[in-house]
Amino acid sequence: MAARYQQIAQELREAIRQGEYAIGTLLPSEGELAARYAVSRGTVRQAVAALEQDGSVAARQGARRVVLGEVPTHSFAEMQSFSMWATSRGHRPGADVLSVEVGAARQEEADRLRVNVGEDVLRLQRVRTLDDEPVMLERSFFPGLVAEHILAMDLTMGSITEQLTALGFVHAHGDHLIDAVSATTLEARLLGVRRGSPLLRQRWLASSPTGQPLAWSEDSYRHDAVIISVRNSMSANTLARLSGRDTTSGSPARG
Repeated sequence: MAARYQQIAQELREAIRQGEYAIGTLLPSEGELAARYAVSRGTVRQAVAALEQDGSVAARQGARRVVLGEVPTHSFAEMQSFSMWATSRGHRPGADVLSVEVGAARQEEADRLRVNVGEDVLRLQRVRTLDDEPVMLERSFFPGLVAEHILAMDLTMGSITEQLTALGFVHAHGDHLIDAVSATTLEARLLGVRRGSPLLRQRWLASSPTGQPLAWSEDSYRHDAVIISVRNSMSANTLARLSGRDTTSGSPARG
């Protein structure tokens, strides 16, 4: 049986989903919630902390929590792909394959993947979808040691990361670079936005437990499809990705 604070957290999530607590408004105070659920403030504090953790509310120093909506959170501290993340949140990930080819590594690809110039690398471009809606343009590069395995996969569904892990190629480390860019003509057409619209670009490198690069990718997200949330503490820093669609639509919202 779930602990009482977990039950309260789930009831609050449902209330947010139903619109009882509108996005952008303040969650009731700890005292009000404690009275409503006939529990101690400590129990309420645990429940609200759970909502902060999954991105449903945001903490403000010295103030009540702001409702963000039912926002699925993907922490970059976790080695999850787009597909794994979306599936874990109850949504349907997909991909439209634009191109897939094996070719000789160029200098930048060789540097990123720690292979020699001219060695085989796999280049993959896909439009990633959430519940059939295009949200991200993915440009991924893989070293030759995993290329054959990836070519044997159905690249329109499922997780490349998960399937490679099952084959013994574990993504144990991840490095991420995040910035804002303007949509090119091609990106605008593929993602259904205007040329020049802001995109959030994530460039990331996944490596094995021994540090061997297994994937390098450049992912460009629609600005309304993703939010970056940073939570700092004295003990740990967690950078998390949130689905921005839910903060505006209210509907449930890497590979």
